[in-house]
Amino acid sequence: MKKNLLFSTLITAAVAFGVTGCGTTDSGTTDQQPAAQPAASAQAAPAAVPIPADSPFAKVKLGMSIGEVYSTIGQPTDTSHHITGKSFIPYYYGGDTHRMEAIYKGQGRIVFSPRNAFTSDMEVIEINYDPKEPGYNQ
Repeated sequence: MKKNLLFSTLITAAVAFGVTGCGTTDSGTTDQQPAAQPAASAQAAPAAVPIPADSPFAKVKLGMSIGEVYSTIGQPTDTSHHITGKSFIPYYYGGDTHRMEAIYKGQGRIVFSPRNAFTSDMEVIEINYDPKEPGYNQ
């Protein structure tokens, strides 16, 4: 009986050790690789275009409501709406379940999102200045 207990303990330890591993290789280094550094390539995100001081977008600040933005810089040329993945999370009552983009021809886009699930107020979460913006959702 002691022999069976000892044998099962050794098997359990061997399986556990084999599954988790010891964390070292033959050279004494760990199996874990350092986090890969993002390579500067053609697929890297382009740098954000700074907003000129004389642009209407320079007056827009993060957290402003739609009404504040429209009264400050005027109505957009077009708008675009889409839901986000957070709208599919059960019992999620936070914000950012959907977004609205106000598109301004020759200026760029301003992205709005609701503060939480219980309000229709939307606030600026992103300002994308693009002087080449065609002005219409494509």
